[in-house]
Amino acid sequence: MPAKLEDLGEREIIRRIKDLLGEAERGIGLGDDTAAVLLGDSYLLVTTDLMVRKTHIPESMTPFQTGWYVTAINLSDIAAMGGEPLGFLVALGLPRQMEYEDLEQCVLGMEKCCSEHGTEILGGDTKESEEFTLSGTAIGTVPKEDILLRSGSRVGDQVCVTGPLGRAACGYFALKRGLNLDDSISALLAPRPRVREGMALSSAGSVTACMDISDGLASSLHQMTELGGSHFKIAYEEIPKSQDLTAFPDIPQEDLVLYFGGDYELVFTVRKDGLEDVRQTLERAGSGLWRMGEVVESGENILEIGGEKHPLPNRGWEHLSLAARKSFKY
Repeated sequence: MPAKLEDLGEREIIRRIKDLLGEAERGIGLGDDTAAVLLGDSYLLVTTDLMVRKTHIPESMTPFQTGWYVTAINLSDIAAMGGEPLGFLVALGLPRQMEYEDLEQCVLGMEKCCSEHGTEILGGDTKESEEFTLSGTAIGTVPKEDILLRSGSRVGDQVCVTGPLGRAACGYFALKRGLNLDDSISALLAPRPRVREGMALSSAGSVTACMDISDGLASSLHQMTELGGSHFKIAYEEIPKSQDLTAFPDIPQEDLVLYFGGDYELVFTVRKDGLEDVRQTLERAGSGLWRMGEVVESGENILEIGGEKHPLPNRGWEHLSLAARKSFKY
């Protein structure tokens, strides 16, 4: 019986497509946050991400936020590779009945996100569509020796993150329940890509692996395990968390922090002897570092809560997956 996409989920689909295509010959292909083409002493980074009205754009998201969002999620991939953004392109599928003012605000949102992160809109395409659709493409560059990959961590490396987790989850449930949690709602609808932080990490010299947290911490760590073979032990109490978690006492805190996603912070591993240097590098870039675990020899990812160790499951948001959709029932 032919497999349906909803039974496979996004990541299994990508794995199968990767098997069909084989390994890239000129650089880095499917599997990392961006494609990377080797050009002399640097990699050209290219990534694309899609938004569709029905599945990606909440009713509460303004046209300006929509433009910001499609730009931010693409720039976040560039940041995860340690890259400096060079430009942004967008293809727009536009319904005929869409108001021009909404389109204008969307473009202004893209432009604002680009300008705040040192880049600009270079071009794109427009087509008629039954449903409002945005397909963004970001390009960037990183020195060959400084590129950050999802693989590369080794036993003893420290697992760190650039900021608090659970903010987007709190924003989602705040909107759902009519709560006025502005910081979390902003984190959900207008995430800030960690471009400056990614560039700082790539220049630090001690960072061994990196990824942006779009689908949840647990899922991100599992994807890093699949590519690099390393396993992670995370101390739950040491994870920086959203201050709004207390607004949802009926939802297990771990669900919001570990499995929801949408925070677009960077999770990365650092050689133990370089931890303080990386911390200072991030502080000079105006950011912080939170250590929350280490790379271990164990054959599985581990979550430590109150001194007790538990398996950290491969659970998080995943497009096309029925199982992922059923995970958040609140």
